[in-house]
Amino acid sequence: MTRFSIKAPAKINLYLKVLNKRKDGYHNLLSLMQMVGLYDHLTFEEAPFGIHLCVENSKLPSDHKNLIIQAAESLQREMTTTHKGGKGGVRITLIKNIPVSAGLGGGSSDAAATLIGLNRLWSLHWSRKKLAKIGEHLGSDLPFFFYGPTAWVTGRGEEVEKVNAVFNGWAVLVNPNIPVSTAEVFKDFSKTFVLTNKKSTIRIGNLSGQKPAIEEVFRKPYNNLEKVTLKKLPALLEIKKKLESLGGKEVLMSGSGPTLFALFPGYALAKKAAASLKEQSSLQVWMTKVLKRSPL
Repeated sequence: MTRFSIKAPAKINLYLKVLNKRKDGYHNLLSLMQMVGLYDHLTFEEAPFGIHLCVENSKLPSDHKNLIIQAAESLQREMTTTHKGGKGGVRITLIKNIPVSAGLGGGSSDAAATLIGLNRLWSLHWSRKKLAKIGEHLGSDLPFFFYGPTAWVTGRGEEVEKVNAVFNGWAVLVNPNIPVSTAEVFKDFSKTFVLTNKKSTIRIGNLSGQKPAIEEVFRKPYNNLEKVTLKKLPALLEIKKKLESLGGKEVLMSGSGPTLFALFPGYALAKKAAASLKEQSSLQVWMTKVLKRSPL
């Protein structure tokens, strides 16, 4: 029986600018996304029939509500459409380490890893471009995971331009153990900044003048959703101040939050900062490598 495992990494948004609201209800974004070394682990094993999911280390559902199941079913439908059968069976085990609703893209990463894993298990030999297209409806972050570790993302997330990473160091991630609804954050942001519906298609090429230099982003990360989430969770301001006091010069919220990250060029300072924050039992803290190579 074929059996193998894949690591699905978390992401942080080094730059995130919400541009406008689209006619389809989504938002056009300009974001520089970066993989970091916090992983979910997915194991794939052949099964006679059906899609079976076992979730460990989390209360996530193992039924159709899980993006892993949705990704697998989307791939099966595409197999049926292209006359490749679509009835392949699989047992998937997920060891969940990336927190849920945390701004770290864990669900999208798991879904991308599922498409990549099943492409291998079922010997489809489909391109990453095709796999990303199959899964893009499952989440705005999902296409990025086919092209990381570092990439500019625009549109609602479907336009991805891979770039070379320029930061060789560590990220300390801090989560207050309070889930945040992405939909609610975007809704509040739209109200606050009175976003209007504009043309839905915004491509990377059309935004070249708006993109800051990569080196500048690493020196000064930016996220215009941060104010909305900080207003909802003022306790995050104290965590930001703590990270800065521990030597994190570039401290920012990832995605719609509530996870905060700080970049550190050196291992020793990052380790010391993480150890200090871990003393607060209410926080989840990880010291992770800023990845220069994708594990997917």
